[in-house]
Amino acid sequence: MSESEQKKKINKSDLPWFYRLILMIPGINSLEGAASGVFWAIVVPIFLVLNFFFTMFMLVWFSFPLNIILAAIVPVAVFVIFIKICLERFINWWNLVIGESDFVWDVETGIKEYMDLINKKKKESA
Repeated sequence: MSESEQKKKINKSDLPWFYRLILMIPGINSLEGAASGVFWAIVVPIFLVLNFFFTMFMLVWFSFPLNIILAAIVPVAVFVIFIKICLERFINWWNLVIGESDFVWDVETGIKEYMDLINKKKKESA
């Protein structure tokens, strides 16, 4: 594999079917910023504690083959969602850090635009 092939961006449509299947699973993409922190710091620990009690109830209440299946449903679903989140984060990281970027750094244009915005803001406030 040549070096240029290694540094290509990951295109989700070019992935094998297994990864595309994982990425089709609905997730929690709408959580961003502070809401994401609240979710991971408050909601997930509460969910895990409730899942523990739910699993114990399923293991005690139902007979052998059914109790294992019922108790495994929630952890398997959580694991699949976790895998999807890890895959999305890896693809985003790869495309931002390793993949070739189309972005061109033009500092002069950026400074001119910034100075125009500052001058415009000064004129509006005056």
